[in-house]
Amino acid sequence: MNTMRYVMLMILLSFIVHEGRTKPTAQIHFMGSVVEAGCWNDVGTLEIQCHNKEGVERYILVENIATPISSPHAMVKQDYLDEDKQLTVLRIVYD
Repeated sequence: MNTMRYVMLMILLSFIVHEGRTKPTAQIHFMGSVVEAGCWNDVGTLEIQCHNKEGVERYILVENIATPISSPHAMVKQDYLDEDKQLTVLRIVYD
C-alpha cells in the first residue's frame, strides 16, 4: 500500500514540475494606439470627467441627458433600459 502512495506522489510531482516548465504557444500582435483612461462620474455630481492628453475634461449633464462630447475620437451613445425612459445607459464610444 505504501508503494502505491509513493507512485501516486511521484506521478503528481512530475505533473507539477512539467506544468512549471511550460512555454507560451501563441503570440498576440497589437497594432494601433493604446486607449487612454476612460471617463467616470462622481456620485452626487452632474458631470462626467474624462482623461485626455492635456488633462481632464469635464462634461456637464443637463436634465439627465449628457451633452455631446466635443472630442473627434469619442461620442456618447444613449440607450434606454425601460419603456418610460427613466433608466438610461450612457456609453462613451472611442473610434
